[in-house]
Amino acid sequence: MISNLPKEVKSELELAVAVRSTGNEGKARVHARRAAGWAIRSWYERQGYSKKGQSAFSYLQDVSNDSSLPGHIREAASHLILRITVHHELPIETDILDDARLVARYFIDKD
Repeated sequence: MISNLPKEVKSELELAVAVRSTGNEGKARVHARRAAGWAIRSWYERQGYSKKGQSAFSYLQDVSNDSSLPGHIREAASHLILRITVHHELPIETDILDDARLVARYFIDKD
């Protein structure tokens, strides 16, 4: 599923999987967020929009609030920017790697 993604997006997803396998879910979230954010940035750039200096988190915030996008994409983006609880857990049941893959695939294939 990640074979034809841009190199930087694919690399971040692979890193997310690798660090998750060592038990570092927090770092996996960081890599998943970057992958999705960079895929969104790539789409903006293909559309001729320049948002230089914007973080992956900011791109995900934009997507989660964009009512012109499909609900499942907005929801997946919102999962990636959720704050963890005081127990260092997500407040919902979701797989952030699946969410990142969904968002990345949508924006890479979008046009």
